[in-house]
Amino acid sequence: MTDFPKESIAAASQGLRGIAHELRLAVLCHLLDGPMCVTDLVEATGTSQSNLSQHLSKMRMMGILRTEKTGQHVYYKIADPAFVELVQSLKRIYCPEACER
Repeated sequence: MTDFPKESIAAASQGLRGIAHELRLAVLCHLLDGPMCVTDLVEATGTSQSNLSQHLSKMRMMGILRTEKTGQHVYYKIADPAFVELVQSLKRIYCPEACER
């Protein structure tokens, strides 16, 4: 049997906790298509700007998201390619009809 390092399990648990919220997961799903600014994410998710900002801040602190400033807009994108793969896997499992399009 393979022995999994405790550090790896702890890191995985922390990362999963970081996305284990409906709004944070929705944001990541939208960001699969590319960077988006807060205004676009508010429209896409249907939440308030203050609520979204709290979740974006948490994901930035965890290293899940990063920002790029272009003019007056701040664009959010997924910082770690591993999270892109993870969200794509979740999409294939839970939204297979979206993957067929």
